[in-house]
Amino acid sequence: MHLPDSDVAKIPTVIFGTVNGVIGVIASLPLDQYKFMERLQTNLRKVIKGVGGLSHEQWRSYNSGDMVFDSCNFLDGDLIESFLDLGRSRMEEIAKSMSVSVEELMKRVEELTRLH
Repeated sequence: MHLPDSDVAKIPTVIFGTVNGVIGVIASLPLDQYKFMERLQTNLRKVIKGVGGLSHEQWRSYNSGDMVFDSCNFLDGDLIESFLDLGRSRMEEIAKSMSVSVEELMKRVEELTRLH
């Protein structure tokens, strides 16, 4: 449910499902918000270990058998939301590298969680 006075309510979204049972959301973020979240995602990749010992980039890449394609122009909402699960010292480390406060990062990530 979107809050009517929130900027999140203005972001166009598409909800999808797959034959494997995955339910997801694709949202078209404004460019400045996308760039900010992309920087956050890049910093989180340095702190959070990937699934099964793979790097996050390997985990989210597509392998066609002959070639491997990296994820491009997409943000991983699960990875970004995992910021909220970090300990305070890790949050501060990431916030410092982005030159923003922990509270600002938490606020912006929590806003994104309202998309679904």
